[in-house]
Amino acid sequence: MEGRCGACHDVRVDLEEAVTELYGQHPDAFMGARTALVAQVRSDGDPGLAKAVASVRKPTVAAWAVNQLVRRRPDDLATLLDLAARLQQASERMDGAALRDLGRERTALVDRLLRGTRGVASDAGGPLTGVTVEQVRETYVAALASPPAAEAVASGQLTRALSYAGFGDVDLTEALAAPAPARRPTLTVLRGERGSTAAAARGTDVDDETTPDHEEGDEEDKGEGEGDEGDAGEEDAGEEDAGPDPALVARLDAARRRTRETTTEAAAAGARLDEATGALTDLDSRITELEAALREARTERDGLLTARADATAADKVAQRTLRASFAELDAVRELVGDDD
Repeated sequence: MEGRCGACHDVRVDLEEAVTELYGQHPDAFMGARTALVAQVRSDGDPGLAKAVASVRKPTVAAWAVNQLVRRRPDDLATLLDLAARLQQASERMDGAALRDLGRERTALVDRLLRGTRGVASDAGGPLTGVTVEQVRETYVAALASPPAAEAVASGQLTRALSYAGFGDVDLTEALAAPAPARRPTLTVLRGERGSTAAAARGTDVDDETTPDHEEGDEEDKGEGEGDEGDAGEEDAGEEDAGPDPALVARLDAARRRTRETTTEAAAAGARLDEATGALTDLDSRITELEAALREARTERDGLLTARADATAADKVAQRTLRASFAELDAVRELVGDDD
């Protein structure tokens, strides 16, 4: 397995190394390589790692091909990540003009990545079919539409092709061989301190969020000593602290989200339009070439028809001449008495 398998029994591997090694294999060789690696890890006395290696999913051919590009052409990967970041920035700014320009750049890059992927796959012994080529194309489109999808592609550990519908997030369910474990903040409940539960739920230091006990006491004493003026001050403070209407804030967030989505959809539609226009232009050029070839072929056919007509007429003359010649020959033979 890429130079390691011959001495597997002498080398200890961890899960990341195992995944890297396995995902260098062609899908046709994957199962055998995984079985051998599981046996090696088990013989090393690590049944837990052996079980984890055995659970590593076999990639589809399209995923394998993309993984090979990531391994073998890091410059292309860097270009993909850079364009994905610029597309995300333009989408967040809702910059339609930039998205249109970047859309054309995206179309060109996807074509370039597709050619590169077909090349590395062919070099690795696995030429791609039409369906697989389309899956590879969709994977790159998805990676350029979603930063998480771009990171998944960059991992070189895809298990399946990705797709993007033009809106929403890219589904990455079971798309990676060994996805990183989720990291959630620890939830801690500290009793007896005001605001501690909310602070803990945010994963922040409670001491930064709460007021010391003696300060709370001072505030209570101060409120009792001030009487009506204290109450009036609290009312004024409440009015000053009142933020915007939560319903309006929610509407604003929803409007921003919809705008981002529609901007992204418009950019995707523009990219598809550019792609369709380019394909139509190429087809029109091909049709023009074929029409020219057809006209040339028809001209050649007309010439051949004329030549055949001339040959037919010449053949008829030759046949008449030949018959006349045989008749003359027979007449002379009779006069001469020649039996031969």
